[in-house]
Amino acid sequence: MARASLFRGARVPGRGLFASVLMLSLSACEPGGQAEPVKPAPVQQEELATDAQALLDLVALTSLRPLAHEPVPQPVGSRIINQAAAIRLGKAFFWDIQTSGDGQTACATCHFAAGADDRRVNTIHPGFDNTFDSISGPGQTFTLAKITSDDRVGSQGPLRAAFTGLNPDLTSGADMCVVVPGAPFNEHRMVGPRHSPSVVGSGFYRNQFWGGEANVLFNGWNIWGDSGNNEAGILVRIENASLASQATGPVTNFSEQTCFGRFLVGPDGLGAKLLPRQPLQHQRVSTTDSVLGDMANPNGPGLLCDGEPCTYDAMVREAFGDPMGNVAVHFFSLLWGEALQAYQATLIPDQTPFDRFLSGHLTALTPKQIKGLAVFVGKGECINCHTGAMLSDATVSWYETAGPLNRDGGDTGFHNIGVRPTDDDLARGDLGIFGGVPNSVSLSPFDMGAFKTPTLRNVGLNAPYFHNGGYPTLDDVVDFYARGGDFQNPEKSLDIVPRTFSTSERAALVDFLANALTDCRVATYRAPFDHPELPFPNRATLPVTGRAGVGNCR
Repeated sequence: MARASLFRGARVPGRGLFASVLMLSLSACEPGGQAEPVKPAPVQQEELATDAQALLDLVALTSLRPLAHEPVPQPVGSRIINQAAAIRLGKAFFWDIQTSGDGQTACATCHFAAGADDRRVNTIHPGFDNTFDSISGPGQTFTLAKITSDDRVGSQGPLRAAFTGLNPDLTSGADMCVVVPGAPFNEHRMVGPRHSPSVVGSGFYRNQFWGGEANVLFNGWNIWGDSGNNEAGILVRIENASLASQATGPVTNFSEQTCFGRFLVGPDGLGAKLLPRQPLQHQRVSTTDSVLGDMANPNGPGLLCDGEPCTYDAMVREAFGDPMGNVAVHFFSLLWGEALQAYQATLIPDQTPFDRFLSGHLTALTPKQIKGLAVFVGKGECINCHTGAMLSDATVSWYETAGPLNRDGGDTGFHNIGVRPTDDDLARGDLGIFGGVPNSVSLSPFDMGAFKTPTLRNVGLNAPYFHNGGYPTLDDVVDFYARGGDFQNPEKSLDIVPRTFSTSERAALVDFLANALTDCRVATYRAPFDHPELPFPNRATLPVTGRAGVGNCR
């Protein structure tokens, strides 16, 4: 199947059947809407089940399927010798505030709320013009609203600071750094230039970051794989490892986690800092944590090995063996990337009402959500990009199915949809902000300003939306697509065209997106989405949870 748009014009056998199903679902779900047929009597459950079954049968002809049917891409060439130990190490790395230069910023600090970031204090970046507009400024609280300038919602990182050395005090989580205030944030913490995407389900993507900068090939050193932006050489060649590539980026970026000048490897690198330290020594871990529970200290923070304070060195050796442990300081980037990939690849959101519906449980979706699904695959043509089990064409499996190019001739999984003018952020076609050559493989003009298609799984938990965080609600997002985008960029995807939805169709589509695609375990921090305690400089501490999470799931 070359394209996901199975309902585009006469190419689709059965479109008449789909139209019939759509009309049935409209009348069954919300009778009385404008230009919608009204049944003379209330729809009985048997009739609704028939409509749902017809829609399910038709959806079965598309690329949509339960996520449980999608295998997680496996790294080829991994140096891990104990996968369970690597997952433990990766989870400790991900949540530990000691990994940052200031001892206050973990990977999870930007990816804790359904894998994303819900902080609102000091989270506005001024855009590449370096000028804050009227939304919010440094240190201020941002109330979710539509953004009409080049400002964008980002994630707060550390203060702008220069690295001077590792702290010899092993009980300290911070490096020795000198704060060097500078515009545009001055005395405030810096903020990243893009909205933090969710890491939940990210193990299925072929590339990471909004522009796909993190390469599917992990070279052992950095995010660039074997692309023209890699100047470090190739330490290893690990395929299907974009999460490992991605992991080496933020932790070496002085606006996200580190002080300028601290690296991953070497005697003054992150490895030299962490290896002798106790993992999570400033954060509590639940004894029922689904991954770290057996190592949790029941009487305080930190992880234990055989009842005594553990070290990262011991965890590295368990996951990678003594030969790698002996040289860990010099090749810490490899261990860091692989361990974080091992953990994040376990965050699979495959227990949604939509998954149950696709598995044949016809009552898993409400009548309104069934109508929303009909709009999603029908006149909305959302499935053109939000396809496959992950509802994204940026996955490894979709690349293998559709090939390297999308319908526009740009890279598969990346599209300019007209959120902002192309020159605001060249993204996939970037020439200099993140590297020296374009990330684009096709070199198509359609890759200029093209961003990765994010999954829609748990999208109801991840406001605000798009790479700039410029749309506060899913209603705003649906309106955006209904008008065919906001900017008529020459590079805009041919799939982004105006569409007409009735009021009830809009409401049904939003309900489907907001509720049918939510994995309750993600919303309630149940295993595998449970976590250690996480303190913040600009938000209340996230309390520790164990495998049972903080709420009930049906």
